[in-house]
Amino acid sequence: MIRIQQPTLDTSTTQIDFGELYAQHYPAIYRYIGYRVRDPSISDDLVAHTFERAMTRIETYRPERGSLGAWIFGIARHCVDSHFQRQRRQRWLSLDFIREHAADNSDLLADTVRGETHQQLHQALGKLKAHERDVIALKFGVGLNNRQIAEITGHSESNVGVMLYRSLQRLRQWLPNTGYEQ
Repeated sequence: MIRIQQPTLDTSTTQIDFGELYAQHYPAIYRYIGYRVRDPSISDDLVAHTFERAMTRIETYRPERGSLGAWIFGIARHCVDSHFQRQRRQRWLSLDFIREHAADNSDLLADTVRGETHQQLHQALGKLKAHERDVIALKFGVGLNNRQIAEITGHSESNVGVMLYRSLQRLRQWLPNTGYEQ
């Protein structure tokens, strides 16, 4: 389980120990972005952009509106959404992926089936509303509990549970015979 804790924050001068902030939140932010984007190099760029924006816009953080962790996840969510808007949801295979899988023909069929199944899942996730995708990414990509997700998204804990349940029900409906229906 991941704990989101408040790094040292001096509200009188809005000073933050960014080394501590980065060390504390980097793993969860990276998992969240990686889960949403599915490309390590793009994930690295978006994580860097997230922390850069946090550092340059720290004066916009308001402790009374939520924890610092929730604020950073909001920035990360915005960075990912902006990335997808720029890309217009185009998907491509990297040359590294093709080289890696072309070298090992014995598992090519299994990899192809697995890749098609993951593509079906990604397409089904694309049918969900943005806030439903965020909740699923925070739950399964980052490993947060419903209370932590509620803090980040601004929804109630019970609403997060309902969103997860309904979203998973729709995904199961859209993905018959893929292994995701269970």
